[in-house]
Amino acid sequence: MKRLDFFVVGTQKGGTTALSAKLARHPAICCAKPKELHVFDDERRDWTSGDIPDLSAHFPAASDHRLWGEATPIYMYWPQAIERVAHYNPEAKIIVSLRHPAYRALSHWKMEFVRRTEELSFAEATSERGRARVRAGAHSALRVFSYVERGFYAPQIARLLAHFPRQNIFFCRMEDLYQDEAAVLQALSGFLDADGAFPDDLGPKRVVPVETSGLAVDATAELSWLSSLFHDDIRETARLTGLDLGAWTDGTYDETYLTQDLPMARKRVFSA
Repeated sequence: MKRLDFFVVGTQKGGTTALSAKLARHPAICCAKPKELHVFDDERRDWTSGDIPDLSAHFPAASDHRLWGEATPIYMYWPQAIERVAHYNPEAKIIVSLRHPAYRALSHWKMEFVRRTEELSFAEATSERGRARVRAGAHSALRVFSYVERGFYAPQIARLLAHFPRQNIFFCRMEDLYQDEAAVLQALSGFLDADGAFPDDLGPKRVVPVETSGLAVDATAELSWLSSLFHDDIRETARLTGLDLGAWTDGTYDETYLTQDLPMARKRVFSA
């Protein structure tokens, strides 16, 4: 039974849909269909049995000589998912794309609000009242309402490092995928030991599962408050990953700059 060679494990709303679509264009890489298999966060499975899931049905036309991978961004956050992935394939390569946690939270909320799974405003959803739903521990709340909790990256990354060697983990920022896509993909190709090269046409940089651009909300106050809340975690995340996250903590960060040219020093900051 061929086991998957790599996993894109996070973060949700961190560009994983676009990243998976681009990886699938490489001649030596085959990505699972559908994109998110949700195997290792499936609590209906009997994980005490020690059985190894056979995921080959999600690669019906793929050669064993190609690299197989899948992208389920909740794996980084979901309790025990990474441990299960490590049991499935302890030599797997792990890919992590990170986004400023405050903006990630807003994007996550927009998605759930458009889906009509969320009724609270962004301010209410990230308040103590909103976060209490997650602390209650229900699996559905962990998946849907974890706007703030998923943004504390450092403990999630520490868990990754506890189960996989550092050389098996590739970290990048979502900004890198927007601003220096070719360099990130070239680095990923080397990280995965993928023979061949990506095609010239990689498709649109922005690929989203749920379109939320029509939902306008003034979240200035909430983004400022969340940025302060995440400040120490961002610094620890930078230490653990080796990424340059200084722009995330300087108090002036604004995602609109993703559509602008970045200074050269800010470009190649991905870490493998």
